[in-house]
Amino acid sequence: MIEPIVIPSKKLGNILYAFGALIFVILGLLFLFSSDFFAILIGLFSIIFFGWGFIILFKRIFTSHSLLIVDEQGMTDNSSALALGFVPWEDIENVQLRHMLNQTFISVSVKDQEAYLAKMSTLQRNATKANLKMGYPLINITLNTTGKNPRTVYQEIENQFGHFYRK
Repeated sequence: MIEPIVIPSKKLGNILYAFGALIFVILGLLFLFSSDFFAILIGLFSIIFFGWGFIILFKRIFTSHSLLIVDEQGMTDNSSALALGFVPWEDIENVQLRHMLNQTFISVSVKDQEAYLAKMSTLQRNATKANLKMGYPLINITLNTTGKNPRTVYQEIENQFGHFYRK
């Protein structure tokens, strides 16, 4: 039996990111008092985007589930608002490191994207389709709040579980 890879979320990381998101929500509120229409739009976008992020991060502070679990059955991704949860190895086509906006992600390509897109909420689906249009795979796992190096985790996945998806 292969030892699973379990990456927990760090509360301090979630607190720091939630605090940053809250600051941007407050700044967005300040923009609403501007007489400039463009500034008001920026304020609304800031409130919606960072407010959504704040809610997700705030919830994570009080929950203790792992952000990523990789075992003999597959991968369970809980790393972001776009996370799909469990994906079995037979659905996974490839796992690779990708860079987006100065961040390194563990990206997972699945064999039937449409089946997974159908499982998503409208908001998740639209955001994921935007990522797909930019050339990124369906699943992009971020480890920002964990303190773990994505390259190291990716190498562990390759070494221990690469044979499950490289058939």
